[in-house]
Amino acid sequence: MSVVDELQGLVGGLAESVGASVVGIGNRRARGSGIVIAPGKVLTNAHNLWRDEVTITFGDGRSETGKVAGADVDGDVAVVDVDTGNAPALDLSGNGVTPDLGQVVFALSNPGGRGLRVTFGLVSGTQRSFRGPRGRRITGSLEHTAPLLPGSSGGPVVDSSGKLLGINTNRLGEGFYLAIPADSTLRNRVDTLSRGESPARPQLGIGVAPAD
Repeated sequence: MSVVDELQGLVGGLAESVGASVVGIGNRRARGSGIVIAPGKVLTNAHNLWRDEVTITFGDGRSETGKVAGADVDGDVAVVDVDTGNAPALDLSGNGVTPDLGQVVFALSNPGGRGLRVTFGLVSGTQRSFRGPRGRRITGSLEHTAPLLPGSSGGPVVDSSGKLLGINTNRLGEGFYLAIPADSTLRNRVDTLSRGESPARPQLGIGVAPAD
């Protein structure tokens, strides 16, 4: 079997095994991707959500209205409660092992429910950082070169066996992408958000009140 044939088989296999867990978020105006992580639970990026309710489109074309269970805007992750039906859940447990530079990875997405995409690339960096939606620094990210369309954030990046490595989140210039690693830290955050506990971080500001 040639390398091309082997790669084609890997992409087809991942599309079948992992693809059913990848969902579309939103609609034509605002779109993203997400991952079924448990019955009734979908993980996505917080920046994909504009309201407390959002349209979720599954791989079989079924659409449901989901409600945000919890969102960590500064960490750019959120969990949505929705009827996931028979869609399988992708294991979020992770093993705490950081992928090696040069490792082949595969990115999956379903931008706004417009259909499954699968691409491949290489791990080009680890322990990278970027600014979240409100400017806070998100550290420890995985950098890779699997091409992604707009609306792919919130989808998974996996290894050749389908193991979840991270949540695609941020585009870096031309051809490089950052993913929040699927480690114990993310697992703990997801558990908290699934219980409806969104973090409330203190903020500095000035309040103006009338003289009376």
